[in-house]
Amino acid sequence: MGRLGRDIYRKKLERYLSHSFDEPIISLVSAVVAAQSGSQNVLAIIQDLPPEAVGAELGSPYHIPLWSVETLVNELLAIPKVKGFGIGRTRVLNAEMFQTMRALQAILIKLENAEDGMFLEKHDVFYEMARIAQRQFPWQRGVTNAPHLYRSMLLYGTGSAREYFEASAGMSLSDFVKTGACMSGALEGNAWVNRQRNLSEIGISPEVREATLRKLAIPHAEARHLAARMRKGHRHTAYRPSILRDFPIIAFGEQNERLRAPIPELIMYRYTSGLYLDVVEGGSAVWTDIGVRFEGYVLEYLQTMMSPYEVIGEQVYGPKKARHRTPDVLVSGTDGIVAVIECKAKRMSFDARYADDPVAFASIGFDELAKGMFQIWRFISHARRGLTGDIKVDPFCRGVIVTADSWLTMASRQAEQVIATAMAMANAEGYIDEGDRREIAFCPIDDVEYVL
Repeated sequence: MGRLGRDIYRKKLERYLSHSFDEPIISLVSAVVAAQSGSQNVLAIIQDLPPEAVGAELGSPYHIPLWSVETLVNELLAIPKVKGFGIGRTRVLNAEMFQTMRALQAILIKLENAEDGMFLEKHDVFYEMARIAQRQFPWQRGVTNAPHLYRSMLLYGTGSAREYFEASAGMSLSDFVKTGACMSGALEGNAWVNRQRNLSEIGISPEVREATLRKLAIPHAEARHLAARMRKGHRHTAYRPSILRDFPIIAFGEQNERLRAPIPELIMYRYTSGLYLDVVEGGSAVWTDIGVRFEGYVLEYLQTMMSPYEVIGEQVYGPKKARHRTPDVLVSGTDGIVAVIECKAKRMSFDARYADDPVAFASIGFDELAKGMFQIWRFISHARRGLTGDIKVDPFCRGVIVTADSWLTMASRQAEQVIATAMAMANAEGYIDEGDRREIAFCPIDDVEYVL
């Protein structure tokens, strides 16, 4: 159907959402999200909600994926209302029916499918698979788990990153996280909470509460303006920026007193992984510190989880005038090193996730992966040529690059470009034979944790 289908379904989605009041629709959204989380209370709120929708999982005809929910909320905020809406007799989208959400999702799916078809007319299907993975896999994993919370605090909430956050935010990181967790818990069980709620029982003053809400919440009118600006100029509806990643809470009312979270899980995302937004401008010193901590985390995690293998950190080898460093982590068995691991802490930009040509938009990040491949190959070449001294490498040693983000998940075409760059670096180095250029496994840290 292509462009014609895209235009038909785009106009239909705009017609529905331009005839809706935002707060009731967001209330409906949060109720549906709560139902899918297993809340029985929602049965008394949504008139036509079938019991089968409570706790419905992916694959159920009553399940609405959270990535679709997130897109619908952003479109709701970004699409302008029809002229004169709300004045006199007005057609209004029914915000009390589960069928309304199902109808909106059906239109969105048809719109996205039409846009997919347009994209695939000019691009390889593997590029689209990578974008789908970037959009859907994080939602399927979820963010509410202990390793994710610990790792986020370690990378973005300690050392120079913490110092930068506290200096720029004017509050302690622990107070920010504590307040965020309180808001997350409250909004998971309620349609909305009062902005002025007393948090003194957990040691949070009104001033700290407001400082936290400046990072977590945005007034409704500002949300509409910002969402429209963020999503303008991005062709594919599914891959437009999401205001909920910056501000997971929308404030309604004359005094912005009613706080609503369409998807409460994104509050936890904001005060864990989303701390990246607060420290990204911290400069090279902050990011160097984050890289060192990520290497330390991977090393400590593997040391704990991979017994009886011996796991050690980076080593130095070679004569004084030609010293080299091994990859970041070495895993040894009975016959020497069986795995060499490089760690890359760099986060993906929005364009790196969803651009038509991610490598062109995020060349620095992908070049870092290529450099990691080259460093592993060079070390294996040195070992083969006896340059590593007492460091012995198993003939079947494997190379692994552990990343803090999902750079190459389902991204075979981007991987091919990374490998080509690494090959060029190896050719320029010399003495790196074909046998040294082992296949490299690219593993996001989330996958490493799940596997082990």
